[in-house]
Amino acid sequence: MSMLLLRLRPRARVVEGAGGDGGKDVYEYDEDNQLIIYELKSFTGRLTTGRRSQVKKSLVTAAQHQPDAWDLVVPVRPTAGEWSWFEGLRKDYPFVRNLCGLDWLNEKLSLHDDLVRSAVQGPDGYLLDRIADARAERDVLLGGVPDLAERYEVLMRRASEISPHYGLTVSRAEGGGTEIAIAVKDPRAGDDAPILMEGELVFPEDDPAGAEVRSRYERAVFYGGDVDLPGAHLRGFRISAPAELGISGPVPLYEMRIRSHREPLVPALCAQLSVVGASGLPLQSVPLRFYERSRGTRGATLFGSDVAGLIEVQVRLAPGAGTWQLDVSSSEPREYPTPATALPVLQVMAHARAGAVVRLTFHAREMPSSLESTLDSDWTDDDFRTWVGLCEDLRFIQEATNTSFPIPSEMSGADASGIRQTASLLRGEAVSLGRGPLTLTMKPDRTGALDVFSAGQQRLVLAREITFQLEGWSAPLGTCVEYCVVERPSRLAHVRDEVESGRSASLRLSLPRGERVYRRLLRHMPVEWLPPELAVRREAHAAAA
Repeated sequence: MSMLLLRLRPRARVVEGAGGDGGKDVYEYDEDNQLIIYELKSFTGRLTTGRRSQVKKSLVTAAQHQPDAWDLVVPVRPTAGEWSWFEGLRKDYPFVRNLCGLDWLNEKLSLHDDLVRSAVQGPDGYLLDRIADARAERDVLLGGVPDLAERYEVLMRRASEISPHYGLTVSRAEGGGTEIAIAVKDPRAGDDAPILMEGELVFPEDDPAGAEVRSRYERAVFYGGDVDLPGAHLRGFRISAPAELGISGPVPLYEMRIRSHREPLVPALCAQLSVVGASGLPLQSVPLRFYERSRGTRGATLFGSDVAGLIEVQVRLAPGAGTWQLDVSSSEPREYPTPATALPVLQVMAHARAGAVVRLTFHAREMPSSLESTLDSDWTDDDFRTWVGLCEDLRFIQEATNTSFPIPSEMSGADASGIRQTASLLRGEAVSLGRGPLTLTMKPDRTGALDVFSAGQQRLVLAREITFQLEGWSAPLGTCVEYCVVERPSRLAHVRDEVESGRSASLRLSLPRGERVYRRLLRHMPVEWLPPELAVRREAHAAAA
């Protein structure tokens, strides 16, 4: 990669990293004398948490040189999440510029065959290339996509001829390498030439992590489902298979993945998940859809989700034992839903406390059936229930203002406070803004206003238009009134002298003991507090409503 950058950027320089490169794998001062740093990483596969930490560490070191731009060059084809992570680096390091990934490298290297040959094939590569060309000219796929399609079709046809019992499917594995799937051609003849895997599963009794793996394994075997078994639990495995497959014999297993066959449920099985109160009536419920089913030695598992896709639900049923088990887990939504969509799910989770009854009702075409169980522990904590309360307020705000927008992806303490206050205002409540003191700026053309504060305690009323804003979304609330009772100010004579001399002055007002500054929407304000012009506006608003 460094040789490629030197070829692409004539001004670039490579730093020998034996003694530490100081955060500059490759750097250049471009035509405008700007410092550009290229960070090279030889990662393949995914940008895991550990690899991201390595990149961040290099970025912190590079920042000491105060570059004008910083590019990451890495042979990885980023996922959407990895692109988002990289772009998020710009928040703290605005000089972060480009992620040059696998596609970028392939494109550039396709124009520099000599670099590829020197790095991969060695000195004899050129001769080997010429021999391969002479032997099979079509191997270079001169016809492009049609040649590739024809070659792939021939290979797959030959693969299907290897065994009369099993078909083979070849694909690229995630993170690189080749993945070959072996599937029986006809399930009815599956016992004629079985593929057997024999070995020992080891779960030490004194290993809590091993006990958890064993529990997941037994669930998958008994009820169907998926489980990954790390190599530490696998010993002495051998494969016995038809000779034509060529895979019989001892096999070192680094991981075993068991995936149960899932039967699609068409149409989907509809159900209702409810938390039931002492009266036997639902406190809250949410509709579910079950789309797939898997089977095991003791029962079956249903796989589904709520309509909004916020939670994934698995129900394990053991008809012989008359038992059932419900697993609910959150899923990453494709997009953040509106409060009205999300609240049924959130409220069910919040009501699911220890001692409550959970009921799952299946709406089958025949007679509906229900399953019930008493919860041993809470599904959520108080922080979650507080967050549900915020979503309820957010839904109320949207309904009251006829404005709809999604739940924010992130919510700060200031956002939460603003939601609570806005919901209180829309309900007609007064919101306390604190005790003061207040400071008013008196301008020379407002000298008459000082006379108001000469007679002791006075009512102070301020009206202004207010808008609720949250993560780029806004909803107008209308005229808002802030009001309080204020004491006669100190230094009133001094302020009067300043104003009469043509200068602005600050008038400091304190509130009587126990008084506060309040805010209310104009339409909910007591008329006796309002000056005539605002009282007229309030009545006009009420008549229009």
